[in-house]
Amino acid sequence: MMESGGQGKRMRHIAPNDSRAVEGMRNALLSSRAEAFSSEAESRREAVLTAVLESAECGILLFGSGGELWAVNDQLAGILGVAPERLREWGNLEAFVEQLTPHFAHGEGVAMRWRQRFRNGEACWDELELIRPEKKILERCARPVLDRHKQPLGWLELYRDISGQRQIQSRLLHSERLAALGQMVSGVAHELNNALTSIFGYAQLVQRRRRGAEWEAETRHILAEAERAKRIARNLLLFARGSKTERAAVNLNEIVERTVEIRAYELHLENIRVELDLDERLPEIRADAAQIQQALLNLVVNAEQAIRQTKESGHLWIRTRQIPENRVALEVADDGPGVPPEVILRIFDPFFTTKPAGLGTGLGLSILYGIVHQHGGEVSVENRPGGGAVFTMELPSAANPPAGNEKSYVTRSPRPENQAGRGKPLGSRILVVEDEPTVARLIADVLCEDGYIVDTILDSRQGLELAQTRRYDLVICDLRMPHLDGRAFYRQLVQGENSLRQRLIFVTGDTLAPRTVDFLQASGLPYLAKPFLVEELKEVVGRTLEQTSGPAGDFYR
Repeated sequence: MMESGGQGKRMRHIAPNDSRAVEGMRNALLSSRAEAFSSEAESRREAVLTAVLESAECGILLFGSGGELWAVNDQLAGILGVAPERLREWGNLEAFVEQLTPHFAHGEGVAMRWRQRFRNGEACWDELELIRPEKKILERCARPVLDRHKQPLGWLELYRDISGQRQIQSRLLHSERLAALGQMVSGVAHELNNALTSIFGYAQLVQRRRRGAEWEAETRHILAEAERAKRIARNLLLFARGSKTERAAVNLNEIVERTVEIRAYELHLENIRVELDLDERLPEIRADAAQIQQALLNLVVNAEQAIRQTKESGHLWIRTRQIPENRVALEVADDGPGVPPEVILRIFDPFFTTKPAGLGTGLGLSILYGIVHQHGGEVSVENRPGGGAVFTMELPSAANPPAGNEKSYVTRSPRPENQAGRGKPLGSRILVVEDEPTVARLIADVLCEDGYIVDTILDSRQGLELAQTRRYDLVICDLRMPHLDGRAFYRQLVQGENSLRQRLIFVTGDTLAPRTVDFLQASGLPYLAKPFLVEELKEVVGRTLEQTSGPAGDFYR
């Protein structure tokens, strides 16, 4: 290095070795700047990835190709019920499998499939049942992460809690099953009513012939059991019918009695004793009888299940009473385990249940709650001092009960005094159109015994031809038949202006279906509800012939 003395300035000359040092310093400076820029970019990328992970509405797991944990979001921690810190501590896929296996139903199978799918690297979708810390249904979608050359870089899993969706689907499926069950029960009850009609009729005929005290006692037993079966069939029809809400003045005590009869056999088998305390002066309520019966049945079944969880036998009390402000109360109490305080606040919530799997859907009490509130009432629950629970339904009474002059479309057996002096047009010709042979034969036997001339036909199409071509004073026609049902039969008579359209008695096994009721009310014609009594048949036939009696020219075309 050399120095010059002019103007006192000192000049520094850089030797070749010093030049290399400066170049190194420059490169180091550039490298540090590049690293700074790279670190900043990496920080930005990490912030973006974190924002994406935490904004997703599903749980996310991301592993490297060797199973090392790359990323996990807090949503997955919430779905699994595990602290986020714990998830990040596990560190790799194998740790996740080992830690989460006890949390899933059939955990060993879940673990085996989990490892196998990761090894195979194939996209898949499945559902998992989480049992701890709470029950959930999880949907999992998994797929490999590939680079631009389609080579595996990692493994991605997405989790969603679909418990609510599955509950809704289950509820819809349950509703469909109930609808199908209702149709099946309605058909069974209809067929049962056909058989009961014959049992009632022929038992009465035997009873009237008085073949001895022993026969009299036996026929009474037959009639008593037939009456019991009749009530069961009617209750099934009332409960199973699917219809729009129809409010009318109804007797709550009668609904209670019908509902208890429906469950009487099951209650007896479960050793559950039922006591009724029904207020005989209870005012009517304006309600849909089928819905109130469903609400009460839900309470009874709920009490049964509560008792069976802890006891081999039990007690059920049902009481009706009047309460202030023109309301009535229906109480259902049991001696089961009662309701825990923390459960009472949620007991009417949809899908909430404390029952073991398979014993409840969590819908019974919520349906009850909805029905009662639709009727302007309230429902509450409390624990009994001696153990068990008490559910109370409060319903408004009918403000303006019917005056009793509404037209009735149900033919009932008349009182003996009303039959006195009633004349019968003996020799009248009657056509019976009924596809059930025993019912048709019963009607013919009863009416022939009283002096009528009766033709029976099992095919409604042939019956219509007879009605159009022969002279009859009266037609008795079943409402539900193949090929040509009672409605179509009646419409054909009306279109042809046949006088028999006004001299027609329908027979039906389902007087509770809205379609049946609407038709009978629109036609204004009398009908007999199966199973009917011999006296009911004779009464409606005699009354109809009297009301339509007149010169032959008034009735025959």
